[in-house]
Amino acid sequence: MARRWVLSLLMIQIIYSSILVILGPFAVAASILPAFRDSFSTWIARFISVSLYSGIGYLIMYLCGLMQEYALQSEISKYQVLVGTNGTAADMAKMAVFAGNGILSFGTVIVVFLIGAVCMFTVPSISTWIISTSGISSATSSFGRGAATVAGVARKASGSFL
Repeated sequence: MARRWVLSLLMIQIIYSSILVILGPFAVAASILPAFRDSFSTWIARFISVSLYSGIGYLIMYLCGLMQEYALQSEISKYQVLVGTNGTAADMAKMAVFAGNGILSFGTVIVVFLIGAVCMFTVPSISTWIISTSGISSATSSFGRGAATVAGVARKASGSFL
């Protein structure tokens, strides 16, 4: 199961890195323009953020593995209480309560595995916490301000010629 997560995470990292490498020269070219002066630094931040995916993913998988080990150990101790540790006869009253719970009797393990899956989906957002990639918003806002200034100058210039 963990092997699939690793392979899918590495595949996403390779795809994103490839796209960023292809678009890197465009970011350099666009950073020459005043409105997009932050595009190259944003590209670098995104490239570093994508490069952190595998390290963050391994850390999250390690922590989730520890939680899963604890959940499985608690399930084993629960089963030992039900069956008996020394090969004694099973307590049928406890067994009936356990069987009556259905899937909730195995709930700790299921919840921990779901938490692990959700945590693996948060790897991209965690990497953007480490390296902020919000520079594109400042580039677009400065482009908007520049466009408004140009439009205002054009309006004043057209009004003076009439």
